Amino acid sequence: MRNAEYIGIGLFAALLALPFAGNPTGTHADHTGESWSHPHVVRDLAQIKRDTLRVLVLPDPLSWEERPGAMTGLEWELLERFARRHRMPIKAVPVENRDSMLVMLQNGRGDVIAAQLSPSGWAAPYTHLTRFYRQVARVHAVPRPDGTKDAGPTVADTLTVSAWSPFLDSTQVLSTVDSGSTVRIVDLLPEELLIEIALGRGHCLLVSDATAAMEAKRLPLVKFRPREGRSVPLAFAVRTNATHLLHALDTWLASAKEYEARQALIAAYDNGLDTRDRTRPLRTMAFGTDSISRFDSLFQAHADSLTWDWKLLAAMAFKESGFDTSAVSRAGAGGLMQMMPTTAALMGVTRAGGVNDHIQGASRYLDRLDRIWRNEIPAPAQRLKFVLAAYNAGPGHVKDAQRLALELGMDPQRWDGNVERAIVLLNRPRYFTSPSAKTGYCRGQDTYWYVREVEELYAWLSGRR
Repeated sequence: MRNAEYIGIGLFAALLALPFAGNPTGTHADHTGESWSHPHVVRDLAQIKRDTLRVLVLPDPLSWEERPGAMTGLEWELLERFARRHRMPIKAVPVENRDSMLVMLQNGRGDVIAAQLSPSGWAAPYTHLTRFYRQVARVHAVPRPDGTKDAGPTVADTLTVSAWSPFLDSTQVLSTVDSGSTVRIVDLLPEELLIEIALGRGHCLLVSDATAAMEAKRLPLVKFRPREGRSVPLAFAVRTNATHLLHALDTWLASAKEYEARQALIAAYDNGLDTRDRTRPLRTMAFGTDSISRFDSLFQAHADSLTWDWKLLAAMAFKESGFDTSAVSRAGAGGLMQMMPTTAALMGVTRAGGVNDHIQGASRYLDRLDRIWRNEIPAPAQRLKFVLAAYNAGPGHVKDAQRLALELGMDPQRWDGNVERAIVLLNRPRYFTSPSAKTGYCRGQDTYWYVREVEELYAWLSGRR
């Protein structure tokens, strides 16, 4: 077994003995005489109640995440409950540097650290940790080859670990190392490293099973392996002289009523596992040897203008509604082809038009979408993927994904492994709030699977599979 290679440990250890000389915004300030080892203010529960509970948060979906009009994150939502219990205002202070986070806590610019902390982790020597609010275990996140097959069980040559990881001790050492693996500890946010895996630019990343549970649906291009090793508890941190705040947090966490509410909230975040509606069994499609559905003649009649044959319409109808003409989605799409009311009206479909008009409207819409990318992507097979994505998510979101793909160094004119990766990221605030995302939030993971599953059905109906 090779020795684990730890990156950045020497620098981190050396910095522990020095006063901090920076702040999280990247500007410089005078912190002469300050360190992260002990408090520099007297600010406990009484003073906080007269002011505001300031929470130093790790920008991460499980700690704190800002969305238009809302703030989410398991740790943030838990502490919001605590603040309401004590009737005091609460404010999130996002910090992307551990050194800055400790200094800000000790000088009173923050009162609680919410960064998925373990009792033996990086903040433990300089703070007091609360009772734990949950436990997490180790999981390896690896790229899913082409997003189709599970990654194999082989041991990765290099295991990447974020320096924020709760599985590292206070000296930045990982408790156990895979045989034959080199450990690479990097000072990047956990989400940044996970996105690298989703973009196919990483090999193996250590995350928690809580992250795996929440992200398995949002990031279909990442494969999360089974949990392993012992669980570690997660807690919040306060200044060592904030004894009343610590006691209040511990009392709140120990409450049976709060425990039930906390478990429900944890379950809501853990419910991010891939629970999308799977494609119905293909054997349920055929009505007879040469028939797919009772709508075959209508599909054939309205497919003349398409680059693809009528079986594409049949595959889409089966995926959209299972050939149920009365189906209505949660988003309000309706009918056999699940068209949104505004789109249906634009294509000349009325409520009284019946199935014939509905299929005709869907055919017109597909043709309109095809024209958007016809000059840009001349190959019909490749263009079909963009058309299907636009039918599912809208052309604006697909154009956003193309711009994002270009920004991320990928090919904006190729769907597989490029734009499909970018559209998945449009469910994350750092991307759907960017200036290039003109259409905003997109459930890109649904679009990713829609394109793949309709293509699979179409190929099967065409005898290519």
